[in-house]
Amino acid sequence: MKKLALIAASALFAVSAMAGNLRDNVGCGLGTTLIGDKGDNSILMQVLAATTNGTSGNQTFGISSGTLGCKKPTKIASNDKLNKFVADNMDKIAMDISAGHGKSLDALATLLKIPANKRPAFYAKLKTNFDKIYSSNSVASADVIDSIAENI
Repeated sequence: MKKLALIAASALFAVSAMAGNLRDNVGCGLGTTLIGDKGDNSILMQVLAATTNGTSGNQTFGISSGTLGCKKPTKIASNDKLNKFVADNMDKIAMDISAGHGKSLDALATLLKIPANKRPAFYAKLKTNFDKIYSSNSVASADVIDSIAENI
């Protein structure tokens, strides 16, 4: 049995030379942060990092907060007020975007922190991309927010 364990350990360390960068292979998260460059980059260390990342549920937190070595997505709006406003005003926003102006667009620009001097160009860009923003009658508010964020 000891012989089998020794062979398996040897194979594991031999394969570690072919292993890629820890972060490239297992992504961001607590396991990657804890092991990081300290690990020998073996498959064992990568499995440990991936298991820690996956079982502790920290990658989602890291991605949404931009911590633990994760990059915060630029397309996702994490503003609760914005999410609620868009969900509650889908029709008004659609009408204002199609017109290129309106109170709901002003409120939207405020929530998105668009400077007043850049709002006319922002409104014009939204109007031009109306069909992409409101891609169907049943488009979800999250999809509308993502599409609007692409136009900032």
